[in-house]
Amino acid sequence: MSNGSEQPANSTEADSRLSKRKLSEAISSLDAALKSTGVRVKKRKTSSPHRTSTPALEAILAKSSSRASTPSSAPPPPSYEPHSLPALLSRLSTYRLTTFSPSKPPSLSSLACALHGWQHTSTTRERVQCVTCGRGVVLLPPSSGDGGWTNPAGQKLRAEYERLVLDDGKGHAETCPWRLRPCARSLYRLPGGGLGVQAGGRRRLIEDVVREAQEMDEAGLGEVRLDLPNDAMSLVDSDDGKTRLAKALSSVSVPPPANDATAAPTTIPSATCALLVIFGWSISSAQPQSTAPALSRSNSTSSLASLRSLSSSPILHCSFCMRQVLASSYLPSPATPNPKQFNPVKQHQPFCPFVDPYAGHSIPHTRSSTPMSAQSVSSTRHASPSTPQLKPGWQVRLEAILQRHAPAQSGAAGSPSGDSIESAEEGAEGTTAGLVGAGKTKELLSYVRSLLGPKARTAGVPGAPLPSQLL
Repeated sequence: MSNGSEQPANSTEADSRLSKRKLSEAISSLDAALKSTGVRVKKRKTSSPHRTSTPALEAILAKSSSRASTPSSAPPPPSYEPHSLPALLSRLSTYRLTTFSPSKPPSLSSLACALHGWQHTSTTRERVQCVTCGRGVVLLPPSSGDGGWTNPAGQKLRAEYERLVLDDGKGHAETCPWRLRPCARSLYRLPGGGLGVQAGGRRRLIEDVVREAQEMDEAGLGEVRLDLPNDAMSLVDSDDGKTRLAKALSSVSVPPPANDATAAPTTIPSATCALLVIFGWSISSAQPQSTAPALSRSNSTSSLASLRSLSSSPILHCSFCMRQVLASSYLPSPATPNPKQFNPVKQHQPFCPFVDPYAGHSIPHTRSSTPMSAQSVSSTRHASPSTPQLKPGWQVRLEAILQRHAPAQSGAAGSPSGDSIESAEEGAEGTTAGLVGAGKTKELLSYVRSLLGPKARTAGVPGAPLPSQLL
């Protein structure tokens, strides 16, 4: 029995050995046949990749590595910084005149929206989005056939937009902190009492003006023709004003950059570039983005030349209202030897503290579509005698550098004009009405005495009204 059971096992083992031997012999015979015919068997290299490098391959690898290294285009994390001026300016920089209409009422301006936590999404026209809760609102203007913002339909639409983005903040999420505490208006003002410097006062201001004006001179902006307001012309157009400006600019020496040991000694910048800096302008490092259509064969040469000139043209930039102006339109060229003048006031946004004396203040006033000078603003101001005289930032900076104040504007014969007298009478009526409505009898009597003058005497004059009768 045992011999019978062991016999099949031995036969199976013998068959497997025979099969392995036959397979080995077949492989050996196949190798011998290949060698006899001269065919070489190459081993495939799988340990290392191909090392050949080409410029195209390097560009592809660099592009793929940059894609891998750059983070995904995810939205920025939510932020809530109601007391940060850089954060406010960062939100304000997202608004563009081409995608967010500047014709909105002042209560719906880009500054008003940025103060309440809204930034502009340039992918959708007239749309603002909260930086904290992510909610969005589209502020479409009324149709032109409805009469704009002044008619009842426009006023109703404005009230609805203000309810969404301003006072009530209904456009925010229920738990969004911007609904309860937006940015204070006092955050948006020039530091240093209007000088625009954090510390150092007048000397630091002059140093900044000289340094930035020298950069403008190197860019060729000294050839720009300025259209200055009357208050500025009265300060710098006279011989005394020119002397004061030159003396102030030469009173400081700006050290060269630390990385440029061979820099030339400090030179006095031109008055044009110095005034541009005083009015709040600087050179932007950003390059203009070309939005020109596809070029045809006929005008490709001229169009390419114009695009090159635009790309090399300096850009004037305001760091507070984020306005950017291409300077090529105001520089002389062979085609335009007499370019148009640059108005450093009107090119700002109307709410910019460099041109708006009420920027950062809660005093209500009537705004216009264009910035107003200090004279026109003061003529429409209805404030009490204790209200300080507010000035735009450019005037505060210019008067500090020149160490003189702008003279009061008057008529040709040295007496006030009819418009100024009328505005003064309107201001007196507004002040009197305000004091009477508040019940401040003592302050009203003091105000009347100040109008009468210290030498005015009513006693003994027949028919003269007493101060008590003026009530």
